[in-house]
Amino acid sequence: MPSTPRSASSRKYLEIEWTYPVHQEEREAPVAGTVARRARRALTREQALRVIAGEDPRPLLVLRECKWCNGTDKALLGEGVDNEKTFLLSRWFHCVKLPQDVLEDDHPFRNLFGEKNVEHLFVSTHDGANHIPLESERSRAELWEAMTTLLEVDYKQKYRMSLKKVTKLLDEFDVVDARYQEVVARRDEILEEEGPKSRKLKKVYRDLAKAEADLKTLHAEFAKASEMDLRRPVVAPPPEEAPVGEVGL
Repeated sequence: MPSTPRSASSRKYLEIEWTYPVHQEEREAPVAGTVARRARRALTREQALRVIAGEDPRPLLVLRECKWCNGTDKALLGEGVDNEKTFLLSRWFHCVKLPQDVLEDDHPFRNLFGEKNVEHLFVSTHDGANHIPLESERSRAELWEAMTTLLEVDYKQKYRMSLKKVTKLLDEFDVVDARYQEVVARRDEILEEEGPKSRKLKKVYRDLAKAEADLKTLHAEFAKASEMDLRRPVVAPPPEEAPVGEVGL
């Protein structure tokens, strides 16, 4: 992993794409003179899994928020350590965040978690099999072991090859970004000292176009390198159990 900060292009890929599933409850039958309320109830574990997984066949990485980590990724990311591997591995997961009140008895997703020693996050296949509970205090190595275990189970390709490729491409992004910034600085310097009619600008603009083309190529290569085929497709949930709303970042 790099000892220096990643460039702007690389940082675009070092984020976790969370989804925030919402289950639409059925309305209770209204009593005369009243307005029907939505009846909140806990779904079975199987129903809850179908809702949060939706039509995404990737393995699940599910995090429940708490007062300490609310609105952040602290429960998943280590402080003062390099989390790059976590970011990259998360590309092959359907990452789900659940609210602080998920452990309330009537929350629709309550049964995703046990009754005792409730985990802060877990990974599993999209149907809940191969469930591995995790605590936020565990080491990055334990987290990566759990994540890679699911990648081995759910994907046809060996994740190590894909991880190696995307990491190498981040290094290439850093090099091209640095070159691009140098050319931009050179352009600005020439414009300030010699004006827009300087003959030196022709080569500078050519170099800028080359750097931009190289970045475009790298983005395409990164998308290709990120592709991994799943071992099995997912069956869409029945209409009555389908998620009504899901908001992604």
